[in-house]
Amino acid sequence: MTDEDKKEKSKKRADSLFGQIAMRLNIVSRQQLEEALELQRFAKSQKPLGVILMELKYVNEKDLERILEAQKALVAQQATRQKAVREDNLFGKVAIRLGFCTEEQVGECLSLQEQLPPDRFMRLGDIMVIKGYLSVEQVRKIIDTQRGLILYCPQCDTQYNVVMFRPGASLQCYRCGSPLRIPARSTTRAIDESLYFGNE
Repeated sequence: MTDEDKKEKSKKRADSLFGQIAMRLNIVSRQQLEEALELQRFAKSQKPLGVILMELKYVNEKDLERILEAQKALVAQQATRQKAVREDNLFGKVAIRLGFCTEEQVGECLSLQEQLPPDRFMRLGDIMVIKGYLSVEQVRKIIDTQRGLILYCPQCDTQYNVVMFRPGASLQCYRCGSPLRIPARSTTRAIDESLYFGNE
């Protein structure tokens, strides 16, 4: 896929989300949205959906601000959930390697997590405690171990594998330049390397 294709796909996703939010806020009807999408499809120059809806006078500037604010909040919520899912995948791997649960139990709980609606999202550890597969103490131990494996930049959320770095060492985020400090570990480096790099 070329960069141009990626940009086009991203625009379509943004327009789709914009339309869904506009309908959910009762700013436009389904019929109005479909009319705008039809005009967008056959327009000589590609216009954002919001611009077309404004030209049709279905959306005013105040409506546009409401939709964009809701869109930003939803994108941020999705990013937070995606980060949590990434962390929980590692949580599951650590839990298995520490011998606290089975791969089948982790798989079952990850499937349950995927089915949860956005407003009822739960972390994998909480689901596994509810199911009786882990104790609260085991969850704490897994999270402590996990801290020695992955570090996120607090500014741009870039993920780093920090297994090979000494706790307390200072780094700089390659993406945004923010200072990073390797956290303390509750496990030895050899154990961390085994957890992160070892085969199933």
